[in-house]
Amino acid sequence: MAISPPTDIISEVARAADPARYQAATQSLLQGQAPVNGASFEDTVRAVAARPLGVGADIYQMRNSLRNDAESAAAEKSRKTSQEFEAFILQTFVESMLPKDAENTYGKGSAGSVWRSMLAEQIGVQVAKAGGIGIAKHILDGKR
Repeated sequence: MAISPPTDIISEVARAADPARYQAATQSLLQGQAPVNGASFEDTVRAVAARPLGVGADIYQMRNSLRNDAESAAAEKSRKTSQEFEAFILQTFVESMLPKDAENTYGKGSAGSVWRSMLAEQIGVQVAKAGGIGIAKHILDGKR
């Protein structure tokens, strides 16, 4: 099913919003005027192009810098993923250790079991953030 609006929706919305401002913007674009508050696009491009790349910077240093940034981002992602996995394992351990017949603490029925599960999850996350029991470290060392 295709939609074929009778007019240009963007133009109609622009005209309906404030016809005077729409006409002023159209004239400004047609004449190529610089914006009222600030430098023109051409001036901005010239200013950026005139900046030096850095003292002693060459293309190889920039490439290595970008590569190192990408490797550090990948290492951080691996560390975070391993930590989340350890938190999940710890959640399972903690949940199995929490008392099952503690309706006064957790509540009754499915609400109590959900609260108990959420408590176990948060305990697992906090233990993993604090260093965990070494699962994440073991996983990361195994990758290298």
